[in-house]
Amino acid sequence: MNKLQTFCDGCVFAQYSNDIQDGCTLNRPQKLGVDKTVKKEEGKTSYLLERVCNVHRPKEWLDFLGFDQAMNPEEEVLQEVFPKMGYLIRLDTSNEHAIQELESTLTSITKHKVSPGYVVVVNDSVEFNEEVWTLFVKFFGDQETDNVETLYHIVQVTETPEKVENIMDAAFQHAQNGWIMTLTSGDVIDKDVSSILHKMINIDMKQIVLVEPIDGYNRMIFPAYLFKFLNGNKVKVFQDEIVDGRKFLDKVKDAAKRTKSDTLITWEKFYAS
Repeated sequence: MNKLQTFCDGCVFAQYSNDIQDGCTLNRPQKLGVDKTVKKEEGKTSYLLERVCNVHRPKEWLDFLGFDQAMNPEEEVLQEVFPKMGYLIRLDTSNEHAIQELESTLTSITKHKVSPGYVVVVNDSVEFNEEVWTLFVKFFGDQETDNVETLYHIVQVTETPEKVENIMDAAFQHAQNGWIMTLTSGDVIDKDVSSILHKMINIDMKQIVLVEPIDGYNRMIFPAYLFKFLNGNKVKVFQDEIVDGRKFLDKVKDAAKRTKSDTLITWEKFYAS
């Protein structure tokens, strides 16, 4: 199967000497690897990278930047690829302070460098819905009247699933592109989590696809596309008709064994990176 690669030709960050590429202002060739150099008909020779580069930008991209942005395009492009995080939160209605605990969790995720893309609260007791919605409006604004940065949803379930990870499948209908973190009301998240993830995947270029949960569900981080591709915790039927009925985490762990890269990481290694 052909691997996805990036050709540096035409990128504003590529550096040349005598029409031969010899660098990149973001050091991507050193981090992604160079498969080979390719000379185009007009004579310029550029790198073909081993992996996809998410900051390849044509010269026309500069025309859309403001003056201050154009003075430091490297910083601007890294802001563009800063990971947008969505949160799937299980409301623990067995806790008599469930709403106060949820408020603590929402407070912590609003302290990150970039506002959450969306927040989904899964609730098994309808009597909490009004209070949950009140917290949404308090932290993120009114979706009906304000130009909100963070979308929010309540997913009502009749009862807590026997397997808590199935909450992810119930909430995923509201997921967007980007990264997802799973939480339970009361979890307080370090404000630097999204910045650390950004450094790992966009600066150090590590091929991380999942930060392992602390207990099978809580504090798992993964990209939305991966959950969709593996059909979450539901049965996945692959093109070769292989049927995989395992939960999402087990599917990812099994796939990780077949790669040379460290695609799974524990929280201990996450903070040590």
